[in-house]
Amino acid sequence: MMPQSKILVDTNTYLRLARAIRPLLFLEFGEARYCLYILPELNGELSVRRLISKFPWVGDEEYVENRQYSPKVAKKKRKEVDNTFEFVWDYVVSDLPGPSRVDALYVTWAVELSIPVVTDDKDMTLLAEVFGARVMPTLEILRLMLDCGHVSLKTVSGLVDYWRYIDDRPANFHADLKKFFPET
Repeated sequence: MMPQSKILVDTNTYLRLARAIRPLLFLEFGEARYCLYILPELNGELSVRRLISKFPWVGDEEYVENRQYSPKVAKKKRKEVDNTFEFVWDYVVSDLPGPSRVDALYVTWAVELSIPVVTDDKDMTLLAEVFGARVMPTLEILRLMLDCGHVSLKTVSGLVDYWRYIDDRPANFHADLKKFFPET
């Protein structure tokens, strides 16, 4: 059996997709067995009062339960993740003061597990480039989901229209939309 193709999803992407694609996490799709994960630290970010008031649904049982899944690694690999995180965080502190500790953790996990991270955060993308982590914008993961039959074009179009309506479009929205969805 082919191993699962894990993909990490950052906070902003999670918030943009989780209500429309349910369940978003820990559900395999496509022949490559793609599966989206978050890091447990995302739950800490979602407990901030400002986010709770803006996204009250994140506390609903369905979403809380779905966010319980994160990549599992052996103790030795966890130690490597912790060591790499120190280097990544030192770089943030000294050279790129935009990403949060959670952003740095996502980049670290992406590097150590050799898996992509889905984010539209420009600072996080820069950090990932420095350390050789693969970044996918939100529209790219939607394209992958569409190509695998995991979502419909109607779902994608609805999301894009909603982002426009609430004025919460991903970074590089117009360029990514043309690149990944030239048919729209």
